[in-house]
Amino acid sequence: MGRFLDFVFNRFFLGMIATAFFWLLTLVGGIILGLAPASATLMSLYAEHGYSFREYSLKEAWSLYKQNFVSSNLIFYSFLGVDLVLVYGLYLLVQLPHQTIVHLIATFLNVLVVALLFLAYTVSLKLQVYFDLSYRNSLKLSLIGIFMSLAAVAKVLLGTVLLVAIGYYMPALLFFVGIGMWHFFISDMLEPVYESIHEKLATK
Repeated sequence: MGRFLDFVFNRFFLGMIATAFFWLLTLVGGIILGLAPASATLMSLYAEHGYSFREYSLKEAWSLYKQNFVSSNLIFYSFLGVDLVLVYGLYLLVQLPHQTIVHLIATFLNVLVVALLFLAYTVSLKLQVYFDLSYRNSLKLSLIGIFMSLAAVAKVLLGTVLLVAIGYYMPALLFFVGIGMWHFFISDMLEPVYESIHEKLATK
């Protein structure tokens, strides 16, 4: 029982540390330019140190943040820009007075593509830790990576929806702990995607 409580405490405490790092780095970037490099930094820290919370340092986080600043923002806002256009299109579709089967299909496709682009972004967060990719290759591999392990990306999507639902009822938990834990979760879930891409690149 004591070992289990220690396990839970370590995970919870690390989630708090990582989330604190995330918000601090996000604020440093003026929020708009801080979100993406803060996320990339958490992914890199987790890949390096795992759940050893004593190894996490603000000095290392700041160094990674500066390295990731430009590339992570380019990727993030590329995906976000397309997603916002699709969401706006979705909004216009549901406003139409006479819904036909064509409108329903278009609505479904819009929702599907929005979800796929979100998943592609999570894949890009995983890949940027291990590969030094150009902007174009990062976009390409992120989109391809979705289909490398459908089970993995499905878990990411379901886990994210569950976390958002928990955050809706317990916003403080999401704000102070959940964001860090989400990054650890997607890193673990997307390991098969990274392994598949690494294997294919290694054989070339």
